[in-house]
Amino acid sequence: MMLRALALLGLLLPVSVAADTASPRLAAALSGDWNGDENPDAVLLYVHDDGMADLVLMESNGYEGLQEVLRLSQAVWSGTMAGMMPGIEPRSETSFAIRSEQTGIGRTPWYQWVTVAWRNGGYVVAGYDYSFYDRLDLSHHGDCSVNLLNGRFTLSLGPGDEAAEVHREGATDEAAFPLAELTDGWQARACFALFQ
Repeated sequence: MMLRALALLGLLLPVSVAADTASPRLAAALSGDWNGDENPDAVLLYVHDDGMADLVLMESNGYEGLQEVLRLSQAVWSGTMAGMMPGIEPRSETSFAIRSEQTGIGRTPWYQWVTVAWRNGGYVVAGYDYSFYDRLDLSHHGDCSVNLLNGRFTLSLGPGDEAAEVHREGATDEAAFPLAELTDGWQARACFALFQ
């Protein structure tokens, strides 16, 4: 009887261990008072083994503790290897940025920041920044910054092979949009020249 119980336990153990490793893991957390109500807010990133992450936004009303107000499932790229872990960075008293990166492999490491701000009673995607460089050709690099609150952007691109750098700045028709509408893969159109 004891051998049968041990054999059954041996069969079940790998299933429970596999289930535990498939659970999302907390990768980053940041606290602030972005909505200005003098109660703490928090944003969390949970990574999955498939290379995606969930963004969870929480607010406190001062007496019930932090409560989830928004969950964006699989909305942030996280990769599956070293040098690909997403993060959250403070920007101002009313904003933070979601950082994605790929610095672990390949010739052209990159960083991306999506800025989230509290505006007009809600959380909006307020900005986008992207930066890359070439590990072999130092004249191949690029940076782009888009402020979706004022509709302005700057872009610098070193096309490589010692070619002249391209600098652009100006207005864009892109505007801030609700954070709830953010999806994986979103990039500001004003930066598309960096990806061609």
